[in-house]
Amino acid sequence: MKRTIIASLLLTVSSIHIAEAKPNFVGANYSGTYTCKGNNNKVGSYQVQAKLMLNRAASRGNIGIYDFHVETENSFVYKGKAVANLNKVAFTLSMTELSSSEFSTGIATIQKNKAGKYAYTNHYYEIDSNIGTYGKEYCVAQANTKTKKSVKPATT
Repeated sequence: MKRTIIASLLLTVSSIHIAEAKPNFVGANYSGTYTCKGNNNKVGSYQVQAKLMLNRAASRGNIGIYDFHVETENSFVYKGKAVANLNKVAFTLSMTELSSSEFSTGIATIQKNKAGKYAYTNHYYEIDSNIGTYGKEYCVAQANTKTKKSVKPATT
């Protein structure tokens, strides 16, 4: 009887562990800094830097969860989140400044351009006190700037 109870308990514990197991992230990692050129009816033409940083602990299977920051030409930094399902990405930003708070929501398809860099066109909507602002921005990943390790001369 004691063996049956222990075996049953072990089976239950292992079943719970298997049921809670989440698939590792296997999607593409779109992390990096992107240069974006955009246009909307409120601001006109503009340029910003967007940064995507994969949150590997929150990402599962093909779903990538990202911290998303946008820095404007005026050095304002807006923070948000992005969710990628394969190459479809949804963006959200809190555009909080001292005088107001606005939110931006966007959607894009990300893929490699002819130069082999990730690129996307973000179609977005920004909520404001009126109708809001629609816009789009084309963003291209910047080249990674990896520092080379210095090689120490051999000692003899």
